[in-house]
Amino acid sequence: MKKLFIDLLCGASGDMILSSLVDLGYPLEKLNNALGSLPIERINITAEKSSRNGIQCTHLNMQLEDATQYRHLHQILDIIKAGNFGESVYRKCEMVLDRLAEAEASVHGIPKEKVHFHEIGAVDTIIDILGVCLGLDYLGIGEIYYSALTDGHGTIKAAHGVMPVPVPATSQLIQGLTLKTLDIETELLTPTGAALITTLGKQVPFMERGNILKTGHGCGTKIFEHHPNYLRVTLYESNGCEGNSAGDTIYLLETDMDHVSGEVMGHVSGRLFEQGALDVSFTPVFMKKGRPAYRLSVMASEADYRKLTDLIIIHTRTLGVRVQRVERVLAAREIRECEFLGGKVEEKVCTHKGYSFSKLEYDALDTLSRSRNIPLIELIERFVREK
Repeated sequence: MKKLFIDLLCGASGDMILSSLVDLGYPLEKLNNALGSLPIERINITAEKSSRNGIQCTHLNMQLEDATQYRHLHQILDIIKAGNFGESVYRKCEMVLDRLAEAEASVHGIPKEKVHFHEIGAVDTIIDILGVCLGLDYLGIGEIYYSALTDGHGTIKAAHGVMPVPVPATSQLIQGLTLKTLDIETELLTPTGAALITTLGKQVPFMERGNILKTGHGCGTKIFEHHPNYLRVTLYESNGCEGNSAGDTIYLLETDMDHVSGEVMGHVSGRLFEQGALDVSFTPVFMKKGRPAYRLSVMASEADYRKLTDLIIIHTRTLGVRVQRVERVLAAREIRECEFLGGKVEEKVCTHKGYSFSKLEYDALDTLSRSRNIPLIELIERFVREK
């Protein structure tokens, strides 16, 4: 699996992240073609090489014709959906924009639906978020990790007046994460940059062991005397071929319920997955007074567990949720194409401490079962025999 490590040497903005992905190999032509399919004004992006502290970086220039301010979240999502970029890209964009909207709503004390966007309503920020999600998809990046966050200090002038650094929306987005303040009196980490990185990635102390494929550098417009104003991204593959397992920290959310119907449980499960849950399960249990009930268990990332906890309480009316921070061990895995029944299908290959096993992806088996009129269980047994 291809992974990306983002090294925040001097903050991050949406255009710096996008520039770094172009530097990494995302073709500018594909980006412009994708943006040209949107129902908005004409956009043209050009790239130039620029030196920062002796390092050659990519810097993107955006030319917009009569840029319009799209102020509301639903407008922005409708614009992106109209491009038909696929469910994965749209889902990532939706998650980033949703967190950005929640941060702004929290800062201004209003419902998310009533947020009057200033920064994210601008066309260039739509470009940043969509462009980054398209770039990640094109480069085949499955997981994203990032270093300690960095920002400047002091104050800046914004649409609402003078703001402290980090600006309030950024502060909301980076709660619970490690931040390093640089001796630069300006904003370095923008809300868009923070939303992209913290929504799509996970913070780690350093990059894990792996095979480096390529490094990219995207720079901002400002030049600082003592700090390199660029973002470094590293594309790599973990050493899954050696059977090393990966590990991460997740949150386990649990509540026992004897008062909700199957319809409600199914609905809540769907909502949880939509909002980023890693896994959702229900287990039959007995509660006090011998009442049969179900235990809802949800696996969530550090970035999502708070909002998922709120979702559980609001949509089930449970009186509380147990929250545990747990370690998870993951077998190294990759998706490969293989021949089966005269056609190409995808199989998931996993390795752990020298032991290897594989299985066909369910969707591939389901398609074969329906097209060949062969029972699913028979296909599974046949695949195992032929392996």
